Amino acid sequence: MIRDRSILALLAAEVVSRLGSQFTALALPWFVLVTTGSPTKMGLVFAAELVPMALLWIPAGTVVDRLGPKTAMLVADGVRAPIVAAVPFLHEVGGLSFPLILLLGGLHGLFSCAYFTCQRLILPAVVGEHERTVAQANSLVEGANNVTQLLGPALAGVLIALLGAANVMWVDAASFLVAFVLVGAFVRVAREVHAPEEAGGVWAGLGYLKRDRFVARVSVSSLTFGFLFPILAASFPVLAYRQYHHNPRVAGILFSTIGAGQVVGSLFAYRLVTKLPPLRMAAIAAIFTAAPLWLLVPHLPLVVTGVALAICGASVPLINAPYLGLLSTRIPKALRGKVLQSLITINNVAGPIAFVIAGPLFVHAGLQAAYALIAVLATFASVNFVIATRMSGAQEAT
Repeated sequence: MIRDRSILALLAAEVVSRLGSQFTALALPWFVLVTTGSPTKMGLVFAAELVPMALLWIPAGTVVDRLGPKTAMLVADGVRAPIVAAVPFLHEVGGLSFPLILLLGGLHGLFSCAYFTCQRLILPAVVGEHERTVAQANSLVEGANNVTQLLGPALAGVLIALLGAANVMWVDAASFLVAFVLVGAFVRVAREVHAPEEAGGVWAGLGYLKRDRFVARVSVSSLTFGFLFPILAASFPVLAYRQYHHNPRVAGILFSTIGAGQVVGSLFAYRLVTKLPPLRMAAIAAIFTAAPLWLLVPHLPLVVTGVALAICGASVPLINAPYLGLLSTRIPKALRGKVLQSLITINNVAGPIAFVIAGPLFVHAGLQAAYALIAVLATFASVNFVIATRMSGAQEAT
C-alpha cells in the first residue's frame, strides 16, 4: 500500500500542508498574544476559525458530494494559500487590525470545512472498501499528520524566535500551493464513493446518526473530546508565556510532545489494526487517552507534563484508525460523506465555545483548575466510549 503513487502523493501533501499549518497554529496566536497581551483575544482568534466550521460543516457534506473529494481538496488548498498569505502581507504594509485577523481566520475555517472528510473519503476510492485496508490507510494519513505535530510546533518556536511570528505564516501559504500540485498531479481516484441520487438531503447524515445507536453514543465522546482538546491546546502558549519566561520554544515543545506520541501510536496502529478487533483496540486506547491527563492537574515538573501528553497523544491514533475504518464499511456509500461530515461537526461544534472560554478560564481560575476540568471531561468521554463499544460487541454477538 505504501508504494502506491496516489497514497504517497496524499501523504506528501499531508506532511507539507500540515507542517505549514502547524507553523501558523503557533505563530498566529503567539502574534496576537504578544501584540495585544490578551489571552482572551488569543482565544477569540481560535474561535473565529472554528465558527464557520461549526455552522457550515454539515452543509459542506453536500458540496463534497457534488464536487467529489479530490476536487474539494484542490479548491480548499487553492483558496487557503492567499488567505494565510494576507496576514503577513497586511502586517508588512501596516494594514492589519484585530478585526481583520478575525475575518481572515473565519475565511480560513470556511474553506477548511470539508478537508478532513475529503481526506478520509478519498481513501476507499484509492485502496478499496475492505475495513482493515481502509483502517491501514487511515493510520498512514494519521501518521503523516502526526509527524507534522512532532516537527511543526518545535520548528515553529525556533522560526518565530528567528523571523517573527508574522513572517512564519508565509511558509504556510506556500505549503498549500505545494499540496495543491501534489494532489492534482499524482492522486488517481479509481472510483467515486458518493451516489447523489441516494444520498438524501443536507441533514441525511444526522438522520443516520439517530438510527445507529452505537455511532450516536460514540459521538457524545467525540463531542466531549472536541470541547476539551481546544482548551488543552490553548493552554500551551499561556503556560509558556506565564511560567517559562515568555519562551515560545516551550509551547512548541509541548505541541511536539503530543505529536511524538501520536507518531508512535500511528506506527502501532498500522500493525495492530490487522491483528486486533478494531473496537477492542479503540476502547483500550480511549482509557489511555484520559488517564495521563490527571498528571497535569498538580503543578509538576515540565518533564512529567511532557510524558503525560506523549501517552495521551499515542492513544489518539489507536482510536481514530480503527474507528474511521469501521465507519467506512459500516455506513452506506451514499451516506458516507454526509455522516462523516456530521461526525466531524459534532466533534468540533464545541470548539469555538471552548476557545472563547479558555482565555477567561486561565485568567480567573488558573491553569491547574483548567487542567482538572480537562481531566474530568476526558474521563467521562473515555468511559462512555468503552461502554458504547461493549454494547456494540454484545449486540453483534447476539
